[in-house]
Amino acid sequence: MTTHIEFRVLGPLEVGVRGRPVRLGGPRQRSLLAALLLDAGRVVSVDRLAAAVWGERLPESVRTQIPIHVHALRKAFKAAGCGVQVIVTEQAGYRLRTDGVWLDTREAEEQAGAARRAAAAGQSEQAAAMLGRVLGLWRGPVLAEIDTTEIAAVARGLEDARLGIAEEWAEAELACGRPREVVTRLAGLVEEHPLREGLRAQLMVALWHSGRQADALESYQQGREHLLEELGVEPGRGLRDVQQAILAGPPACEVTQPEVPRLLASRRGGNPDDEPLRVGTGPVVTVRPAQLPPVISAFVGRMTQMRTLDRLLGQDGRHLPMGVISGAAGVGKTALALQWAHQVVDQFPDGQLFADLRGYDLDRESAQPAAVLERFLRALGVDGAAIPAGVEERAALFRSILDGRQVLVVLDNAESAAQVRPLLPATPGCSVIITSRRRLEGLMVGGGALPVEVLTEQESAELLARVLGAERAAAEREAVAKLAALCHGSPLALRVAAAKLVMRPQWPVAEMAERLADERSRLDQLSRGGLELRAGIELSCRELPTRAALAFRRLGLVDAPGGFAPWLVAALLDTTVHDGERLLEQLVDAQLLQPLGRDGAGQPRYRFHDLIRLFAREQAEAAEPPDARLAVLSQAFGALLGLAEQARDARYGNRYPMVPRGHASRWIPEDASQAALLSDPLAWLESERLNLVSAVTQSAELQLADLCRDLAAGFVHMFESRAYFDDWRSAATRALEACRAVSHLPGQAAMLSPRSASPAGWATG
Repeated sequence: MTTHIEFRVLGPLEVGVRGRPVRLGGPRQRSLLAALLLDAGRVVSVDRLAAAVWGERLPESVRTQIPIHVHALRKAFKAAGCGVQVIVTEQAGYRLRTDGVWLDTREAEEQAGAARRAAAAGQSEQAAAMLGRVLGLWRGPVLAEIDTTEIAAVARGLEDARLGIAEEWAEAELACGRPREVVTRLAGLVEEHPLREGLRAQLMVALWHSGRQADALESYQQGREHLLEELGVEPGRGLRDVQQAILAGPPACEVTQPEVPRLLASRRGGNPDDEPLRVGTGPVVTVRPAQLPPVISAFVGRMTQMRTLDRLLGQDGRHLPMGVISGAAGVGKTALALQWAHQVVDQFPDGQLFADLRGYDLDRESAQPAAVLERFLRALGVDGAAIPAGVEERAALFRSILDGRQVLVVLDNAESAAQVRPLLPATPGCSVIITSRRRLEGLMVGGGALPVEVLTEQESAELLARVLGAERAAAEREAVAKLAALCHGSPLALRVAAAKLVMRPQWPVAEMAERLADERSRLDQLSRGGLELRAGIELSCRELPTRAALAFRRLGLVDAPGGFAPWLVAALLDTTVHDGERLLEQLVDAQLLQPLGRDGAGQPRYRFHDLIRLFAREQAEAAEPPDARLAVLSQAFGALLGLAEQARDARYGNRYPMVPRGHASRWIPEDASQAALLSDPLAWLESERLNLVSAVTQSAELQLADLCRDLAAGFVHMFESRAYFDDWRSAATRALEACRAVSHLPGQAAMLSPRSASPAGWATG
């Protein structure tokens, strides 16, 4: 390739052809190009590209969309004057050619290697200058505009590499007698990365040699506090050695220059003339970690999942036993993981490791794999000075130490597959249990996937009885059953309610049930201390795309006892049925909706957990004014009415005499899926029957009299043909009351007409 192309990923993604910028497309094309660049010269599979572009929410058309984005990138290169094909199609995927290409990551690697050779030869001035130029290649956060978890994980690795180079540069600058330059550059980096002991050690030495001994010791104390708070560990030997050297040594002005590399060698745990530290007999594992938190009291149910986890240990011995426990907030994922883990500790004689990855934490950012690996390595007996800088090197050391050992690793509250992968052992003697609100399909766990649903009413009552005590539960058996039903099978809700009763022995159980009966205050009642149901749901919503969050809120406004199909989202957001289904699947991925399979009409159907529905309604009422909510519900009920009338006409034609129509607006989805939606009209009507009765009630409460009466009249044929006389009586009575309440005379006449009154003689009965 003769054309010179420059790629820059150490900052925002930039591409140039002979100095002319290449106009890249949208975020998906940029993500795809970034994935190819991060593996430049190697074939990248379509699956890996898809993960880099879409994360774990892959569209059904992913196999056709990848070639489309590759084609668009090729056109962009050609438009910028590139005469050759930069992205090559291979049998297994795509490859980015590297001949004639300048890539900043490759430049950084080559220059850093040359600088290390210069430092080893005692050429500190040359090494410092070269490492300074390498650091200058970073123009900001790596690929900060690309937010898929796969790219973000690699970006964090490149950030770790930058910090390692900054440590080497600081050492070279100190050897050249320029401590103030080191302080200027490292102060900000240490503030951004307070757990990075190597950076802090360099900063402490630089502060000392700048005549700021007190500041150096204060930096040590700050670092110690961060380590204790975040990781629960004391500083490593290297950082402690630098502190002791400052305390015991002469004033900074009296330290001769040759002593500087010796102090830094002490930080590394070796002699400045030795070869670089190697992991061999140094970090010998002599510690048997036992990090599992205690089991949660009053554990009930989950026998199917427990048996599935047991079967993981009976695998063929060639693959790592790994289970992913997924489910909504508060459903008991951690409780299940710990219950099983404590039952099998005897099968893991070399210990148990536990980490809360904080994937859904209200107050703190999610845990970085590098920090978790550091804590695991320390727990396994590795000295802090022997822990390498980069996440890949730490993962390799972690796997090497666990090779041939039997250790159970429990990773709680994972955010993504990319966060988990560096923390996985490679030896089948170990086992890994992961909990997450997402299904983490990218881990390819197969039979180790364990979705967790809510408890049954019987299990809920049993959990309450175990917390309250058998005697108290037996004395108020009916109240316990009512309280269990109001908690809707959520273990977190049940524990909060039971904990409040335990702290208030004078309260009857019926008092708590009465408090929960009010939907408006139910979520407020289900909070106590650190147990906060509302906050848990909020965290699941935090990363929703904007339109999925809007769909979530507006769905909470609709009472849909029969579940709902994509057409309802189409009506609520004024979009297509296809788009509605896509948004619903995003909510399923976030564990905010439960899929119910396909109904009799072939529609995919979904439902809320009742407590999540209450939260969604709260969000809608807080985000949208009353008139906007009324307009949204009017369109949703208008869609139900319009589709019901189409189904009626398709099934019966003009054979059913109709009550005169009111003036309520109808809404029909625009996309072609409408024909399939009503391919079996009677089945469609049947699937929406419960929601129709609820819509009549809700529209009456909203004083939408015209809409209420049209909904009631529009389903006469279905009620009559299927003998749903009770439903018809309920709907028509409610519609008549709504019309009378606002003196809607045409509506009253319609509801009292012989045609409307025929089923079971409801008007006279």
